[in-house]
Formats: sequence, structure tokens, C-alpha cells
Amino acid sequence: MFRNYLKISVRNLLNKKGYSLINILGLAIGLATSLLIVLYVLNEWSYDKFHSNSDRIYRVVQTMTSEDRVEEQATTPFRLGPVLDAEFPDHIEKTVRFFDMQEENHTFLNREDQVSFRESNFYFVDSTFFDVFSAELIQGNPSEALKNPLSLVISEDLASKYFGDENPIGQSLSYKGIRDMTVTGVMKSWPEQSHMKIDLVASFTSLNEIYASSPGYDRSWLWNPIWTYILVKDGADTGSLNSQLASLEDKYYRAYSGWPKDESVDIELQPITDIHLTSNRDQEMEVNSSITYIYILLVVAGFILIFACINFMNLSTARSMERSREVGMRKVLGGHKQQLFYQFIGESFLVTLIAIILGIIILIIALPFFNELTAKSITFNPFDNIYTIPGLILLTAFVGLIAGLYPALYLSSFEPVDVLKGNSTRGRKTTIFRKALVTFQFTLSVILIIGTSIVYLQLDFIQEKDLGFDKNFVVMLPTNQNLIAWEFENFKEQSLNHAQIQSVTGLGKIPGSEHTEYYRYVPARNGEGQDALNLVLHVTHDVTETFDLEVIAGRSFSRDFSTDAEKAVLINRKMLSQLDVETPEEALGETIYHYPPSGEREVFTIIGVLEDFNYTSLKKEIEPLILRLVEGTRPILGYIEHTAVEIAPGDVTGALEHLEKTWKEVNPIDPFEYRFLDERLAEIYETETTMSSLSTSFSILCILIACLGLLGLASYSAQLRKQEIGIRKSLGASVADIVSLLSKDFLVLVGIANIIAWPVSYYLGSKWLENFTYRFDFTASLPLLFLGSGLLIVIIALGTVGYHSVKAALINPVNAIRSE
Repeated sequence: MFRNYLKISVRNLLNKKGYSLINILGLAIGLATSLLIVLYVLNEWSYDKFHSNSDRIYRVVQTMTSEDRVEEQATTPFRLGPVLDAEFPDHIEKTVRFFDMQEENHTFLNREDQVSFRESNFYFVDSTFFDVFSAELIQGNPSEALKNPLSLVISEDLASKYFGDENPIGQSLSYKGIRDMTVTGVMKSWPEQSHMKIDLVASFTSLNEIYASSPGYDRSWLWNPIWTYILVKDGADTGSLNSQLASLEDKYYRAYSGWPKDESVDIELQPITDIHLTSNRDQEMEVNSSITYIYILLVVAGFILIFACINFMNLSTARSMERSREVGMRKVLGGHKQQLFYQFIGESFLVTLIAIILGIIILIIALPFFNELTAKSITFNPFDNIYTIPGLILLTAFVGLIAGLYPALYLSSFEPVDVLKGNSTRGRKTTIFRKALVTFQFTLSVILIIGTSIVYLQLDFIQEKDLGFDKNFVVMLPTNQNLIAWEFENFKEQSLNHAQIQSVTGLGKIPGSEHTEYYRYVPARNGEGQDALNLVLHVTHDVTETFDLEVIAGRSFSRDFSTDAEKAVLINRKMLSQLDVETPEEALGETIYHYPPSGEREVFTIIGVLEDFNYTSLKKEIEPLILRLVEGTRPILGYIEHTAVEIAPGDVTGALEHLEKTWKEVNPIDPFEYRFLDERLAEIYETETTMSSLSTSFSILCILIACLGLLGLASYSAQLRKQEIGIRKSLGASVADIVSLLSKDFLVLVGIANIIAWPVSYYLGSKWLENFTYRFDFTASLPLLFLGSGLLIVIIALGTVGYHSVKAALINPVNAIRSE
């Protein structure tokens, strides 16, 4: 019996190659796309699960709250790690601290070979690093590798880069040319599925030597540059531990002499496996993704699979007229409904199986392009995981059942008397059901078109929004405590000797980035009791010229005023709210007090007001900001981390070559490294950009698959109305009349789909845009979005059904009437 079913199924597929190809290809593309999305989602969900104790590793985070703002911070103070060990020994097994010197890149030098590189994935960590994280050492002892000061563990790739074929253990690398570190271990490359990237780790005790001239560097509870992780004991109650962390606020934070009176802090635990998809705090190690995007992709994958299944249903029922007599004859000859059901559902499983195989081939071909699009290294081998093959079998069964159930029930239910009279396909209920399915496809297609447009418009808005400063043709150079900082004025003077270089300035943080620093700068008129923290940017001369900042009152820093560095500050317009003045001119001459962690209060005068600019990323609102001038070698070493160079459009290559030459003359230790500011800022929105590309690509695929469904319904409609068309043509109807007759049904479906899709799209779009502080004018764009999507769907629908409409209109009326 099974052999007979299979033979008939194969024969039917071969007899109708066109229908079979559309069925199989539609399912294959849908399945391949869905599998791609599932692979991406599984990759995102796998972050940090490679650690053997991933369920017991937590990051300790804090939230600072004051009257004016809430700061959700991924970092904590230096002392928190040891305090956690001392306060909660019953809950915590180990703690590990990470510190990157608050620098993006670090110079390491092989003095013997005079080879130096800039490395970005470097941290000072506690010796418990290997006890908490699953970092596999190829060489070295994990319990000893990070015990001593100036110990260094490097990845196997870096071992090859710095030492070639030599054994790296016991060899030295110079950190910034000032501290020689001994390589005590080589570890395997850090997995990509991690919220942190690590190539080198040095012993945390090395900081005591690096900060030998500042022995109190780790005592402040205001400075929080440390990522703190804990390994809770097996079976420990993390809920209880979370609640007990509140006791640390009064005992340590508020007990610190410099703690602002109006600041409160909440400390909590964050599971390491949740960080990549749910955390978007200040000072994250890397730009994280979002669980919202994962849910969106899963919904899209479901849409694509539904589209493919609907296509199968429509194409199968469209062939019902051709197979109705087959059903009638088999029933007359003794065939049972159950046997016919098995026949048709078996054909569905066969088509699905072929589609799965073809889909996997498409998946393997598309995977390299997909990886390039998403910057991933996703692989697919069905034999790598014991669940893959059973999963594909279940997928085949599920899709085959969903796609083939209705056609099998429908075809097997034909009555012999009706089908032999030619009346089998005229059921009103089945017609309504098929149209409902296509309307559903149209609705999802409209939602996807509008949703993709919203994502594109928002990202375009972010990229094109006026940040309040010029980010184009500005080159950022690392300056933090390297020789450029020691010779800053010399480097600046030599750099300006090139005609293309217009301006050079130094600053503490990169404008527009997510890194910020708060200090106790308080308007004098607020009173001595006010200890609020404010955002502060340390700069050198020419900052307003380099970034084209608009001075709306007063003046900028000037070399004509020798006291600017000691007594003057600039503020932004937002700061006026703290001064309780109405105009920028009224703020001039106002006094700002600075309360350093140690030392006496400093007094500054406001000399200028700048127009607001997005000093932090567009994910945050503009805050009150104070700019303080830095002059002299020691202050520059302490506060200036970057040098910004404005290059005139034109010979950019020549300007960069001049900068490199000047850099090497002033700083022969650190390799020349630069980043254009606009490229650097684009990285902040990397996740959104990737999602935009993915959603656009998958939406196009959804619409293409939906078009295959339209082919099925158009073919069915043309066959069903063949006699009517013949009679109309014999009575004088033109080709245009016939095309209009067959097309108007689809236009009605399009209209219904748009009516349903528009409010749904508006709701979903509004909810997504709430994630952005600054967003494009969604309400004003609604008419264009709705009408544009509606028009596009009309064009797609008419273009898809046009072929069958014209084909039906050109049929010979004599043949059409005779065939009935």
C-alpha cells in the first residue's frame, strides 16, 4: 500500500512539473530562511553559556539615582569586589574584577624584536579569573598564572603574533613601554559568543605598581571603572543575596567622605547569560544586542513558514478541479476517504521532505553571505548536534501536516456524484477560506513593509541627525598617558604644519559616544549643601573650532586669557536649568564650585554658553554639561584620552600620512592608529543597522513567497471561471474587461489587508520607537507609510495575478465553453 501511495505521489509531481516546482521551491526558500533565522537566534541565545558554571556567574551592577537623572551602570568601584567577599562568604564563592584603564586600545611591545601592536581586548583581572570563567590554558598553570604582579596571559593568536614559533612562557612584553610584563600563560582564543572579548589578561595586582605614585587610586566609592563578577556557591539563594546588597549603600557608599548627599545607589546581580540580550547600561564592555530584536526575528521566521504553508494549501486546492475526477473514480472503484486522505497527506510529506533537502542546500549556500551581513561565524552541520537530525524530522512532519492537512481533508471529502458532474470545486466555504488565507498573507506583507520602513527611517534619522557638532573629517587618535600626551603641544604644532589639517584639540571622552564622566561641579547659587554630580568634559584649546560647536553667549577658551585653565568653564544650554536663569547671557559670570575627592574647593566662572550638542549617544537625552580647559603636561596626562584632528576635504590621504610621520617622530613606541569619528559613532548603532539589513532582506523574501501564493489563487480563479470567461468573450467582452474582472477580487483583498495591517503596524511601530530618545516624526510619516505600502502591495498583487488574468482573457471562448 505504501509503495502504491509513493508511486502515485511521484507520478503526480512529475506530471505537473510547474506546480511541483512552485510548491517545492516556495517551501524550500521558506524553510531555508526560517532555519537561517533560527541559527542566528540560537547563536544569540548561546552567549556566555560556554562557561561550565554559567548558571552561577553574575555581574554586579549599580544604578545611581538623583533628583535629575538615573544612571544604570555596568561598572562598580574598585573596592566592591573585596567587600563582597568579606560581607557575603556564605553566598559568594569567588569574585573577579576587570579593569581596562578606561582605554579602548593598549600598546604592547616586544623589546627584543622591536615589534609593537595596539590591542583592544585587554583587562587587568583578579587571580580568580580561571576559577570563575572557562578560559582554557594551553600553556601555564591556571592557579599560578595571575598570582604575581606584572603577570600576563595571552591568547594563542597573540603568542604567534609577538613570538612566532618561540615558546612565549617566561618572555616579556612591555606595556606602554613603561612596564615589562612576563607571559605566564597562553590560552585558547576566547569564544565569539561572549559579551566580552579577551585577548590578554594581566594580574590585578599589577595596578599597584602602575599606580605606585597614586597609592589611593582604588579607595574612591565614586569612581566606578570596574566590572565585577561573582561566582555564587552551589545552591546559594541569589534572591536573598540580591536583597542583602542594599546594606552596602550606607555602610560603604554613603560612608565615603566625598559621596553626594542627593545620590542613592542600588546594587543588583545580573546573570551573565542575560547580559548580551537584555543589558544596555552605561560602560558596557561591548555593544550588546536586544531581546526585542530576537523576538522580532522569531516572528518573521514564523511569518515566512506560515507563508510557505499557505502557498502549499492554495496551490494544492487550486489543483482540486484537475484531481476531482481522480478522487471520484477512486471512490466509485471502492476507495475509502481514509485511504485518499493518506494519499494526499503522504504527497504533502513527500513535497516537504524534498523541500527540506533543497532548503538545507540553499541554507549552506547562503550561510557565508548571511555571516558577512551579520558579522557572525555561524556554521551548520546536521551531524554536529544530536538534536539536529531529530529536529529536521520533526520539522518535516510539522510542516507537512500543517501544509497538507487542509488540502488532504478537502480533496478526500469530494462526493463521487458531484465530482463526476464537475461541481466539486464550487464550494463557497472553501473559496472564502482560500481568500482568507491570501488576505492574511497580504496583511502580514503590509505589516512587514511598514515595519521595515520604520526601522530604515529611524536609523537614517539617527545617522543623519544634527548632533550639534561636526563629526565629518574628524580623526580620533589615542592619547591616554602615551608620549603624545607628554608632548601634546609639540605634536599639535607639528601636525598643523600640513595645509589640510585645520585644527587639533584634546579631550577626555569621544563626543557622541556612550562613555561619560561625572564630577562634583555645582552652581554656587545652589548653596553649599548641594552635592550633585554633573557631566564634565575636559578639553584643550580649540575644541569649539575642531567640532564647530556653537557659542551662543560669551566666548570660548582663549590663549589670550592665561587664567582660563584655572578659573573658567563653558557650559551647554541645558545647564541653564541648574542656574535658574532664562537666557544664556544671564549665565555669564556665574560661579561654579568644584569639590575634588581630596583637596580644597575650586572656584570657576562661566565665560561662555554653548548650544546643546549630543555629547553622549542619541540613546540618551542631552544632559547639563560643563567643559573645563586642561593645560600643562600633568593635567593632560590625567584627563586627556583622545586627540581630535579636523582635516579639510580633499587630500585626506596626504593629511593622514603627515599625521603618521608626526606621530612617529613624537611617539616612537605606540603604533600609529586612528579612527574617523563618524565611523566610530556608527558602531554604537551596529545592532540596529544589522537588524535593519536582516528585516529588509527577510521582508523581501516574505513578499516573494507570498507572491507564489497569489499565483496559486490566480490560477484557481482562472480555472474556476473558465466557462464564465468564455461566455463573456462570446458576448463581446474585451481582454481588458476580463483582466479587470479577475483582478478586482484581489484588489478587494488588498483593501481588507491594509485596513487590518495599518493599526497593527502603528501600534508595533510606536512601541519600538519608544526605545529611542530621539526619533523621526512618526505621525507625520504615517500617510506616506500607509499609502506607499498599500500602493506597493497593489502593484505586487496586480503584477502577480496579471499573467494568469491575461492568459485566461486570451483563451478561445469556444474551447472554454466546450471544456465544460
